[in-house]
Amino acid sequence: MTVKQLPIQRIDRADTEAIIQAIIKDGCCIIKDFTDAATIKQVNEEVQPYLDADKPWKGDLFPPETRRCANLAGRSKTAREHWLVDPLIRTLTARFVDKTTSNFYGETKHTYTSEAICSIAMTFDIGPGAKAQRLHRDDKNFHVDHEDQRATGYRVGSDVMMAFMVPGVKTTVENGATIAIPGSHLWGSDRAPKVDEAVAAEMDVTDCWVMLGGLYHAGGANVTQSERRVVHGMFFTRGFHRQEENVYLANTTEEVLSWSPEAQRVMGYGVSSPNIGFVGFQTPLQYLRGEGVGDAFGDFDPSQEQPK
Repeated sequence: MTVKQLPIQRIDRADTEAIIQAIIKDGCCIIKDFTDAATIKQVNEEVQPYLDADKPWKGDLFPPETRRCANLAGRSKTAREHWLVDPLIRTLTARFVDKTTSNFYGETKHTYTSEAICSIAMTFDIGPGAKAQRLHRDDKNFHVDHEDQRATGYRVGSDVMMAFMVPGVKTTVENGATIAIPGSHLWGSDRAPKVDEAVAAEMDVTDCWVMLGGLYHAGGANVTQSERRVVHGMFFTRGFHRQEENVYLANTTEEVLSWSPEAQRVMGYGVSSPNIGFVGFQTPLQYLRGEGVGDAFGDFDPSQEQPK
């Protein structure tokens, strides 16, 4: 695969507004110094046993040279408690993924915000000889109908998901760095992507690739003889969507209760405002903690209660 060596915006994590503007313009960017080398090393070590135990994929979604570690939140405490709850990620998902709407109960207007949650978090380990993925949009799972926004400019809120990918090693064109088409988040659903429009998102360790769900991208081909491309991916969607990965069956009650409150929320153990995701009229965490219905819980979102 021939990939044009064109620049993708690289922005320091401290410049939040520049990151936001790059995402609006291009649908993606590389966040410089998102994390540190010690954290990368720790996450790499935590997922390695699961990568070693994984088997080759038999379908077309992943090359057979790929190894995966699913349930990254449950299997890597470091990724869960450092990256999934990172304030910058929360700022960006709040801007691009959260959904706020209003309706009336009687004559009183109520406003609700469904906060973004993690749809899936996993590690990809792409070995030598792996072919490139086909260009695709990650939001295909949520059946998004994309309108052409090239003339109007990007409308914040038109995407329902976004992704963050942290390299475990330096990624290059040769070892299969992600390729993407900046600006393709503006395309309508009827336009097909072409490989010669794509740009390589080469990254150093400590960088982070961020993209909207409507951006065309693909994992590149690994044409090296011995390098493996390890990337830790975190994908977020709206709280009222069904998550791609069913973490509720993948982790025990004891494990989930040991997580930080921030991690519990982002992994979907709360209720999406106003009333999505309860168990027996309790929040999932109340249920896991064994708090009974007789404890007289109030509305999940107090904003829907009548004025006193």
